Amino acid sequence: MADTRRLPLPPQGNQVDPLKIARVEIFPPIGIARVGNSGATDTGEPDPKSKIEFFYGPEVPGVTDVPVSSFRDGNGKIKRQAARFRVYAYDKAGNVLGEINNTGDYTLNWSVHVANKKAAFYCFSGRLRQRNTNLRNPDVDSEPAQGGHLSGDPFDQSLEGRKKLIVDPGPQKIARRLNEKGEVAPVQLKGKFQGSLPNASDAVDVTLGELRTDVAGRLVFIGGSGVARSIQGPGATTKLVQPEIISEFDSLDWIDSVCDGWVDVQVGHAKRPNLAREIPKPHKATVLSGPPKFAWGIDSPVTLYDTMENFYKEKMSYVEHSGTDFYKDIWPVLAGTYRLGWVNAKAFQGHGPRGYGDYLSQENDLSTPNGDAAQRQHIFGRLREPNFRNKDQAHVILMPRLSGDNGDAIEPGTTNNIIGEPIQRFSALTEVQYNRFKDWKDGKFVTGTPYGTKKWIEEYDKAEQPVLLTRAMLEQTIGDPLYPGIEMYWIAKLAGVYDFSSDLKSLHPPFRVDHTKVLPGFLSRGLSLPWQSDFDLCSEHWWPSARPDHVFVLPGTEAFGVGNGMSVEDFMTPVEPGIDDMAKASTLNVPRRKGWTRGLRDTPEEPAANIRPAETSASFFPGSTDMVQFWTRLGFVQKLGPVPFKLAKAGAPTQAPVWVEQERQDINGFR
Repeated sequence: MADTRRLPLPPQGNQVDPLKIARVEIFPPIGIARVGNSGATDTGEPDPKSKIEFFYGPEVPGVTDVPVSSFRDGNGKIKRQAARFRVYAYDKAGNVLGEINNTGDYTLNWSVHVANKKAAFYCFSGRLRQRNTNLRNPDVDSEPAQGGHLSGDPFDQSLEGRKKLIVDPGPQKIARRLNEKGEVAPVQLKGKFQGSLPNASDAVDVTLGELRTDVAGRLVFIGGSGVARSIQGPGATTKLVQPEIISEFDSLDWIDSVCDGWVDVQVGHAKRPNLAREIPKPHKATVLSGPPKFAWGIDSPVTLYDTMENFYKEKMSYVEHSGTDFYKDIWPVLAGTYRLGWVNAKAFQGHGPRGYGDYLSQENDLSTPNGDAAQRQHIFGRLREPNFRNKDQAHVILMPRLSGDNGDAIEPGTTNNIIGEPIQRFSALTEVQYNRFKDWKDGKFVTGTPYGTKKWIEEYDKAEQPVLLTRAMLEQTIGDPLYPGIEMYWIAKLAGVYDFSSDLKSLHPPFRVDHTKVLPGFLSRGLSLPWQSDFDLCSEHWWPSARPDHVFVLPGTEAFGVGNGMSVEDFMTPVEPGIDDMAKASTLNVPRRKGWTRGLRDTPEEPAANIRPAETSASFFPGSTDMVQFWTRLGFVQKLGPVPFKLAKAGAPTQAPVWVEQERQDINGFR
């Protein structure tokens, strides 16, 4: 059951002449689905007594409003985010003819192959560390395929023989017939996981999601339930009784339901019966299934879109547009710092309302070349150079204030006796992003038009739609840091992942994964197993746009509600957790900042100077165990506003958006 709040505009009846079609391609080239337990039992498998409720992932860039009336279904379970794929036709000159689907009498026959191969992969090691050749689940199918050897290579196909540890539904097909009424029967993506269980008959079912089509025959990919479980112990068949997590990344005999793989399509039309044979085979698209996005409308400074654009600039001289456009290139990062403040207390200190780094209030001065040149210079001077070039920039005062691909950011006063260069512990923009900021600093840019003014992809010119679908889908992902990551692990930083075939050069954008090397399950197999483990541990300097660190709770209740006379100033002096008289604080009509994971146990830390400034215990991860059990009860941070300022300030905005936690369910009372 799809949430109706974000359904597309009715099909416009774009009649693309089949005789003019020279090629077709799938967009977005990378689709992001997100898990949710709606329609699932406690074990994560389909519940015959309830339907999956879902909503579509973003299809236009820059939209910060929530896409659904609620992130929870009628049973209080988390709705799933579906990835929708479309087909666009091109003429001989490479011009976009438009989207083709059932409304134009085209048939779309979809094929999808996804898998979960986490348990069959190597133990985690960061991109900048020595390759790890130790296997997860080393006592199961430990011999590599014939002719293979354990190399730690992220493209290693010799591990495909570890069948007991792989959930692979195989290629699945779906299509909507022309003039078909009602819903097409969903295709479940179900596999088996045996792990160390002695008999194949003992293997448990694991459903990685399902395939559907919308009313126009577009592919709708719905991810799995997100439930993770161990197949060992007395709780092997239930969610609520599970063994403790004893590894940060590499739990034995555990399986979750995230996945990745490829999407293919064959098109047909009655007026051109041999269409599929007369045009080149389209490039496969990619689908990733990851955790829910618990902070909606708040994005990372570096996304997978930025990472991919950087590769395609380097390898194919591709850029989305010439020059530097403030609202496309600069504003997403600057405005993002303000938004990140609502999910991270340190970001709020520097970039909260009316702070020196509140760029939202400086928008007019920053968006024009004749604006505040000194402030542009100052901001640029706070950015780290890309690719760890400047080793003197290993400090939290520089931006982004996030960890790097080699581990936790180094806080002042902590040890520097670490593996690798200290600068590798900090995030930075990509080369393309950095150069655009340099142009902006020098006044060499155009203002452009903000994203977010249009709600539907159909409102844009057909030639713009492929790139906008791509940007919209990827702008909510994590492109840096990747240690290991959220939607993809650090394999996303390797050029070998991507397809740079010459025939892609005419596409806008040309982004494609090379699925001759990247098999189903390869993009996620290096992520934490289960996903909840690292999701709990990577707080503070990691991914607050995906999993918040600190959130604002409105006065008097954990549920959503706006007190009378609420102002932005009320959020500027929140009641912090841990003050002496919390009973008194609870009566104050001001928001309170709390830890997002409150109610979950804390994982203890112990010094380990040559690994991290404060490494977690090697065998005790109670916070991760609790995240496995209680992730479905955590709150979603959503935009509220605009909220007025109580006190006017000359030349400053009179109101601003705020982000507050909503839809959280009780955890302590659920134990």
